[in-house]
Amino acid sequence: MQTLGLSSAPQPTDGLFKRLFWPEIANQYDVDLVGQQGLWICFAVAVFSMAFTLFTGHAFVGVLIGVTFSLGGLGVRQRDTGAAVFVFLCYLLDRILSVESMALGLSGGGNPFLGIVATALLFANVRATFLSRRWEATASPADLSELPERSTTSFADKLTNVLPEKLWPWTQYLFFPLAAIFILITLLSMAGLPILKQRRAEAWRENHPYTVSAPQ
Repeated sequence: MQTLGLSSAPQPTDGLFKRLFWPEIANQYDVDLVGQQGLWICFAVAVFSMAFTLFTGHAFVGVLIGVTFSLGGLGVRQRDTGAAVFVFLCYLLDRILSVESMALGLSGGGNPFLGIVATALLFANVRATFLSRRWEATASPADLSELPERSTTSFADKLTNVLPEKLWPWTQYLFFPLAAIFILITLLSMAGLPILKQRRAEAWRENHPYTVSAPQ
């Protein structure tokens, strides 16, 4: 159990697959476990999304993605519903932008399967955070007093159980503006896709004046 960052012995209510994609909250152990799970999901999305964006030559966007999703993970660990919703919206809009770009022939769009899985996991984070908050609101004082003590023995424990509690009260004031900027940039990019498509077509026609039509 120490590898899960918990000092208590109870087992999770759900199996791994269900806990990842459709978690249920039945006790204080579930509350803590889905918080840890949400943090690692956000970190994984941050790393892979940032790596892919940097690889395609968009350094500013890559750093923005990495910082935003990492900070959002701290909020998810602390069961902040706003953080979970903003992280999900950021990724969902980014996926929509990628799909539209691919449909217009402006980019490859990445691996669609991985995008769907990540979107589902981040949505599960939102649901788990809401369920955790609802459980805490209806739980008895005895249940709340039995919340598992967060382990601090290993580096992973400190990352999962110590840093979010210490940093989130301060970093939330950075996360929400960054998330709002990310959403605004994504929406503006989505609005500008047809214009970019038209300009590329016009440039192609100028360079190929004897061709009937530009490639789609």
